[in-house]
Amino acid sequence: MRRRGVMGTRGRQGRGTLRSIAAIALGCGSAAGGAGCSYAEDCTTTYSCEPLPDEAPPALPASPCDGDPATSPAKDGCGVFVARRGDDASNGTREAPIRTLRRAVEKASEPGGPRRVYACAEDFEEAVTLPSGVELWGGRDCSTAAWTWGGKDRFTEIAPGPERVPLIVEAREASMTSAVFGVRLVAADATRPSGSSIGMIVREGAAVDVVSSEILAGNGADGADGESAPQAWRASDGAPGHQGAAGCLADWNEGALPEMTVCEDGTTSIGGAGGDGDVAAGGDGEPGAPAPAAGSVDNGEGGKGGRMTCTSGEKGDAGEPGANGVGGGTGLEELLKYGTISARGWQGFSGQDGQNGGIGQGGGGGGGVGTNGQCRPVDPQGGPSGGSGGGGGCGGRGGQGGGYGGGSFGIIALHAHVMVDKTEVITGDGGRGGNGGRGQGGGFGGERGPAGYIAPAAYFACDGGEGGAGGKGGHGGGGLGGISVTIARADSSVHLTESADWTWGAPGVGGVGGDPDDDNAKGEDGQTAVLWEFPELIVPPQ
Repeated sequence: MRRRGVMGTRGRQGRGTLRSIAAIALGCGSAAGGAGCSYAEDCTTTYSCEPLPDEAPPALPASPCDGDPATSPAKDGCGVFVARRGDDASNGTREAPIRTLRRAVEKASEPGGPRRVYACAEDFEEAVTLPSGVELWGGRDCSTAAWTWGGKDRFTEIAPGPERVPLIVEAREASMTSAVFGVRLVAADATRPSGSSIGMIVREGAAVDVVSSEILAGNGADGADGESAPQAWRASDGAPGHQGAAGCLADWNEGALPEMTVCEDGTTSIGGAGGDGDVAAGGDGEPGAPAPAAGSVDNGEGGKGGRMTCTSGEKGDAGEPGANGVGGGTGLEELLKYGTISARGWQGFSGQDGQNGGIGQGGGGGGGVGTNGQCRPVDPQGGPSGGSGGGGGCGGRGGQGGGYGGGSFGIIALHAHVMVDKTEVITGDGGRGGNGGRGQGGGFGGERGPAGYIAPAAYFACDGGEGGAGGKGGHGGGGLGGISVTIARADSSVHLTESADWTWGAPGVGGVGGDPDDDNAKGEDGQTAVLWEFPELIVPPQ
């Protein structure tokens, strides 16, 4: 049999073989066992239960289908035969085998079916779902009449291609254990961003023994980089203020009208109206909106009007900068920071998006003045009015967070029982977390509206204030790096015997935030482990 090239050029980071059965056995029961049971208190050894002498069950007669898959011949009536030369329409005997594993498993699990599949040592490019209690005896030498096992280097290879799990074991019937023997599961390198490579998933309530087999998981895919906000231009600038009315053209001159800035996200900023121009004294300008933050130096106050003098409107307060997004996995508890598992696989944490910057405050309107005898007697006597404030600049858009790197898993077990014996489990590298996108600069504040005046006396009212600049958008956080784990479990009993062997790849590096100097914006690096307990993510059925 050839081994498919799922390993790539990845460098192996760790390798281990269990030398004591008691060294790793998880999911043991309570320390207070029932009659005839002995339990370990520290969950580091296996437990066993033996019936009391007077409660021993009666011996059952031997079945003609009993036997060791390593030495027993394949028998008609004991299993469904499958070979690449077969036909899915056939009856699945040794002389008329079925072509696909999927159809053979279906036939074996039918009511009254033999609940066993004999599979040739050939390659099958398909994904298989194995119901509870069905045995898959692979690696059979189909050139012999007995279809015996071809030996430790002979496997039935299940390799369905990218983004597919080679084998899923599910509990269709209670209290039945599935068996996988002489099978090589090949999960291809993931290609979809944040995709994982998973050799086997054992779903809730299922139990499976994996013996004399191989599980080869490929590399997880890199997370997608977060999209940066537009960098070729800043956010929209604030609208400029209007000029005040000239004096001596009317008996009363209204102050320059307020100007509004409307940004893409619907936020608004208003430059305050200018003060009125009148005969005796001018009016005050209006403040800019929105209200400034407490303690701001620039507050957008309106200028004061007067008989002979006035004051200009104040500059508007700048918008608040958007916060940077937090990196994937950062700040979470150890149990949670490396993601969750579900019936669909593993899900990590992407970096958070950067927040949008706040809009700038509009500038205050300038004060108006009275005429103070500057108009000709034949002309109207209203004084010049103040200019309005410029609108605030729009806040910059935040950058998007980077996606998490995909993981590499030999087995994912969910409320299940798994035993691995005489089997090598090889996992690949975790994918790189995506980098966060950069935020956009805020828009400039709108220019101040000039004051009205009296010509040719060069007698002026006051200008409006300049609008505040928009806050810059926050940068996106980097995604969590992918993980490489032999067996990921959620509330599952997992037993690796002393003959189990494993090799794992490198963890994925966490993505860098859009602001590389912000340590909180960097995604956590991935993790490697033989066994890792994950929280379970409950997802609706597909």
